[in-house]
Amino acid sequence: MKRGGHFCGATILNERWLLTAGHCMCSGLNKPVSPSLIKAIVGLHKRSEFSKNQIERTGNALAAAYEISIKTIVSHPEYSCNQPYNDIALLESSKLIQFNQYIRPICLASKDGNSDNIEGLSAIVSGWGWNHESQKIGIKPDILQRATVDVFRNNDCEGFYRQGKRPRTISNTQLCAGKLTGGVDACWADSGGPLVTADDVLIGIVSTGIGCAKPGFPGIYTRVSEFITWIDTVVSK
Repeated sequence: MKRGGHFCGATILNERWLLTAGHCMCSGLNKPVSPSLIKAIVGLHKRSEFSKNQIERTGNALAAAYEISIKTIVSHPEYSCNQPYNDIALLESSKLIQFNQYIRPICLASKDGNSDNIEGLSAIVSGWGWNHESQKIGIKPDILQRATVDVFRNNDCEGFYRQGKRPRTISNTQLCAGKLTGGVDACWADSGGPLVTADDVLIGIVSTGIGCAKPGFPGIYTRVSEFITWIDTVVSK
């Protein structure tokens, strides 16, 4: 939440840290924002149900959803606000996050074992972002939305973009997911949100793309497994 309104998603890593997209931490002038401008709402399913009463219960493990302040923003050292690569940031909570049946940490994909062999599989993206790329037509839904998308090989994804005459370089720190026929995708204000496997492993962070749910243009995500060492280094300090 920024200036009182929903603007991006994030994922809980542990009692202190959340993970989001680097560009979510940039202002309209492509400058880093102050942590004091950011609030996180954890445990929320229906936006309209979040009230001042719940805000007052911040830190109460019995609360279904509550607000936490952000103490520190750590964007990846190789990220800059005007480019799509290394689009990842960590948010440090000012207080310990209290876990309950609605609020849990996520498991992260790693480069070891089979947790990053995800090309060709389906995954789930979720958020409260716009349900149409035209904000004159669409709305931000009240209830948390989720969609099942296909994960593509990076080379194939580059081919799709070339065929659509919008060539993009998909780096090894990114991955593509969506539907070739369009119609299913993340959209505006879903940025920073999670892309997870069927067994609840975080593999991607909503990052960029061309419009929303356009045929031939899958969404582009930050590939979490490529940043495990950096995440561990920051979180363990």
